[in-house]
Amino acid sequence: MKKNKKIYLWGMLLVGVVLLAGTFLYVLSWSGALLRRNKVIEGKAQPIQYEGEHYVYNEDLINILCLGIDHDHALNQDVLPGERGQSDAIFLISLNSKTREMKILNIPRDLMMPVDIYDAEGNYFNTRTMQITLQYAYGIDEEDSCLKTAQDVSALLLNIPIHRYCAINFNAVPALNDAVGGVTVQMASEYVDAELAKLSPMFTPGNTVHLTGGHSFNYLHVRDIHTYASCEERVERQKQYIKGYIGALKETIKTDPKLLFELYSIMNENMTTDIGKMELPSFYFYIDKMDFEDLVVQIEGERTVGDHHEEFYADEEALERLTVDMFYTLADKG
Repeated sequence: MKKNKKIYLWGMLLVGVVLLAGTFLYVLSWSGALLRRNKVIEGKAQPIQYEGEHYVYNEDLINILCLGIDHDHALNQDVLPGERGQSDAIFLISLNSKTREMKILNIPRDLMMPVDIYDAEGNYFNTRTMQITLQYAYGIDEEDSCLKTAQDVSALLLNIPIHRYCAINFNAVPALNDAVGGVTVQMASEYVDAELAKLSPMFTPGNTVHLTGGHSFNYLHVRDIHTYASCEERVERQKQYIKGYIGALKETIKTDPKLLFELYSIMNENMTTDIGKMELPSFYFYIDKMDFEDLVVQIEGERTVGDHHEEFYADEEALERLTVDMFYTLADKG
């Protein structure tokens, strides 16, 4: 009798585990489908001929625009168009729903392209060739600013679709950083931004730094605006930080499965996004498979000094090659 009871209990336990695993996989699959369900920018990516081969847009991709906003006020406050702040960090995260691989494209803030200008009432005024970072400033609200920037990014990359967006005020960085136990980075061996070096003796060439609290904000945000190309040095810091943060996230999430929801709550007042909490479980698949090699991709081009600010001009041939490699796939010859 006891033996039968034990078999029964083990059987029930096995059924419970199978049901739990099945439910978890269903939730992950369902939440991933939610991410792909809507596109904030539909995009009209057309099949193209490239180097003698026929390519089509890869429909397995989920493209999420992430913006770091340089402004002191909390997001979602009423401000006039042109005064909403700038997108100082622009990253397009591309998730492959089939392979569970992830790539991150960094778009230089000073990239020159057509930017739509709007008046104080939100009416279209004209279009000028300006730094892409300025497009965010001209939205009638934070959501509109994200959509306008997403439209520019789509146009830059052969009109690929943008599925989701997320804009985060840099003020949220310290809390996000500390939620994963801090992030370790390696300072450049030969040069450290002069303004950053003033803030702490830890910011010295070649030093290994474990960033906590406000130091994480300074590492990501501060740059010497009087030094040519200082934003490129800052981008290198941001890229290194992203890799370090992902590593810390992967380790922390092993013991705290609710971490993504906690991070979402931390960002609440300093974030504008159309990613809902029910979609968060789908990211677990990608976090587990994240590979640091070539994780962050950079647009090639030339940086010059304009009349008032630095200007970055993309190498058109290199940009086309990058776009095809990252967002397209060979067409089925069958």
